[in-house]
Order: sequence, then structure tokens, then C-alpha cells
Amino acid sequence: MREHTVRAGYMTVYLALVTGVLLSLFLAVVEGARRSTIRMHAECCADMALDSALAQYHREMLGQYDLFFIDTSYGTADPSFHRTEEQIYSYMEKNLRPAEEFSIPLTRDITALYTDRVELLRAGVATDDAGAVLKYHVVQYMKDRYGISLAESILQKGRQLEGLQGQDMEGQWDAAEAAMKEEITQKKRLQDEEWNGDIPETPSDAVQATRGEGILGVAAQGMRLSAASLSEGGRPSVRSLNRGTGLMEPKEPADSMLDNGLLYAYILEKCGNLRKEKENSALAYEVEYILQQQTSDRENLRKTAQELLWMREAANVAFLFGSGLRSEAKAAASVIAAILLLPEVAELIEVVILFAWAYAESVKDIRILFRGDKVPVMKSEGTWNTPFYQLLTYRSHLDSYHAPESGMSYQDYLGALLVLHGARQAVTGLMDVMESDIRKTPGNGNFRLDGMIDGMEAEIFVTSRYGGSYSIKRIYEYE
Repeated sequence: MREHTVRAGYMTVYLALVTGVLLSLFLAVVEGARRSTIRMHAECCADMALDSALAQYHREMLGQYDLFFIDTSYGTADPSFHRTEEQIYSYMEKNLRPAEEFSIPLTRDITALYTDRVELLRAGVATDDAGAVLKYHVVQYMKDRYGISLAESILQKGRQLEGLQGQDMEGQWDAAEAAMKEEITQKKRLQDEEWNGDIPETPSDAVQATRGEGILGVAAQGMRLSAASLSEGGRPSVRSLNRGTGLMEPKEPADSMLDNGLLYAYILEKCGNLRKEKENSALAYEVEYILQQQTSDRENLRKTAQELLWMREAANVAFLFGSGLRSEAKAAASVIAAILLLPEVAELIEVVILFAWAYAESVKDIRILFRGDKVPVMKSEGTWNTPFYQLLTYRSHLDSYHAPESGMSYQDYLGALLVLHGARQAVTGLMDVMESDIRKTPGNGNFRLDGMIDGMEAEIFVTSRYGGSYSIKRIYEYE
């Protein structure tokens, strides 16, 4: 038989005290680890939820315009931050309890977390601050792709035309013609009391007769023009817009001259015009719309052509008055003055003829641009395309010209006009064009640019059934 010996056990007072401290420490560490695990799990799920929200970028904005934005309407007619909050909430719930989503067996939820609510504290809408959010991303895209050299090129073209803007050559022409006729009338009446007031026809009269028809019909004759138009009230530029909180720090508005130059370059790259129509677009002449912001393609093209005509007139008048070609106008004026027996009015007649000649050349310049050839800003005798003998019949010779290799194309002139019209108008028009184009794509009939956000600052509130509530604040946005 075995003999069992029982010994009495005991615990010292010191050990009893230490055990209590150690047990408290152990439980505190366990609770701290539990809370840290819950906190880390909640933060990881929040990061994944916000990443998933940004992954829902609008496909057409990226496909057509290479820009990342979230559509807060999610295919509905009602863009709202609450819809984005609901999306993030849904992702949070799926990430907190993946076993429920994917039916994973033999799993246990050791954190017991659930989402209380999601709040968007800040979010920049594309149309905020007159399109500053949209412009920021446009400029960033262009910097990443091209750098600033493209901006400098477009700004230089704008500076070339700047001196030609705002000069009313046709008004000066009309004033010169009125002064000429008044002078002739007064002097002829002094010479002959029975004079009937008839003044011999000058080349200016023949050219003047064509002005009333407008530039578009003459310059675009034989061309098939678009008849597309936009609805009057469906554009961001004319309706009340949803608002966000604008650009979030540390972003700064893209307002420098170079930033504006990149904006103009982006418009020329992404938008259609007379010489480069964009497929499946609401308007055929989108750059012209951005410049003029009329609802119809034809009216936008007409006003753009008229603006170019005024600039070309200013340049051509400046050239003619200082060129050797002026001698031909002077000779014709001398003949007309001799017929009137008023040699002293020859100079007035010459000025009127020069204005008419410059107008005829300018009409041909617009025709040349419409056909895809180049026109230099300042002419030389070698690049002048309207011989004096064709002045009376210049409309019959619009397609007879020498196209130089150097000079500015129609698109170059559009870029210069964008510079002269300014960035604010460019952004406003661009927003209208973007929205109208995307609305033509399948599933985007209710698309609104003022429902697009470029990121957000979100706060997510979660609670554990084991006790404790937590909030996670994050900023997630496209760069």
C-alpha cells in the first residue's frame, strides 16, 4: 500500500497583496488589448469603407474628361450627401461583420461592432465657388500630363490678339464714308447749284452691300452646319445649384495665369469645335459655346465668326494703311475724285476704299480658317489674298487664296479667344458642356455636375455590444 501524506498549504500576506495587484494588472491589460483590437478593427473597416466609396467614381467623367468625381445621386435624380453617407454605412456594416456577408462557418465576432451613423463633415462639389473645385482638378490633370509649356503657348497666342480686341473698324469705316459723302456733297453744291446729289459708285459701295448678310453665311457657304441646341434651363450656369464646402485644405484655388492657360488647353483638348467635332456630344461646336454661351450651335458659331472678323479687320486695316498696296487704292481714289472734279477729296475716298479692302480680306480670312488652313496674325504683301482688281467681286473668289505654312489655325484662334474672354467664363461654359454631354450617355439622363464631389471628410460612429463607443474621422479625396 502507498502512504499518502497531506501537507497544509498557506499564503503569506505579501503574496495575497501581490496577487491582487497582478490580477488587476492582468485584467487591465486584457481590457486594453480588447479595446485596442476593437479600435483597430473599426479604423481598418472605416478605411476600407471610404476607399470603397472613392472607388465608385463616375465612369463617364473619367472616360470623357479624365477626372475622378463621386456622383452623390448614384443614378437617381436626387444628388445628396446623405446618399454617400448611406453608401459608407453599408460598406462599414459589411466590413465589420464579413461572416454574415459571406456565410463563413465556425467564425465568431470577437468585437461585436456595429455602425451607429456616418456624417460627411466636409465635401467639395464640382461647381462650388463658380467651378473652382472642377478647375482645380482640370489643372492638376494637365500639369501631370503636359507640364506648363502648353499653357505658355496658349497665353502667348492670346497676347498676340489682345491688341486687336475692341477696335470697331466697321464703325470707323462707316464714319469715314459718311464724312466723305458729306464733303463731296458740300463741295459739289458750291460748284454747281443744280447738282442732283449723285456720287459715283466706289469699291466701298460694292463691299458695303454684302455686309448686311452677316459673316456666317459668307464664310461657311457650301458647308453643312450643325443645328443642335441646348434647353434653356437645364444648364448649371443658369439654374440654382447644390453646394458643398469648396476646396479642402491644403488645396489652393488654381487662379494663376499658367493655371488659366492649362484650363484653356484642356478645353481645346476635350471639347469639340467646327474643325474638330466631338462624337456623341450635345453640341457640335462646344468651344464656341464656351465662348458665347448661346443655346444653339449656329448662333455660337455666328458670334465667334463675327468676333474673329473684327479682329482680322483691325489687323488688316493696320497692314493696308502702312503697306505698298495702298498705292492701288490711292490711284483708284484719284480717278474717282477726277470724275467728280474734286481732287481734294481723293484722300477721303482712299481711306474708305482701304477700309472696304480690309473687310473683304477679313471675310476671306474667316473662310480660310473655316476650311482648316492658317492665317497669320499680321499680314505681309506675300500673304495678302485679295488683289485690288477682285475687290468688287471678292465673294466669288473666297476659295482662291494662298495658305501659308505658318500662322494660326482656327483652333489657335479659339484658344486665343478663350484667353481674352477669361477663366471664369471658360469654367462656366465648360460645366454646361460636361453636363450636357454626359446626359446623352446611357443611364445618365439625370446627371448633375452639382452632385459630384471630389472627396470628403467623414466621421464614422461605431459601438461594441461588449461596451464602448468609438468615432473615426478621416479625409479621403482624389488628388
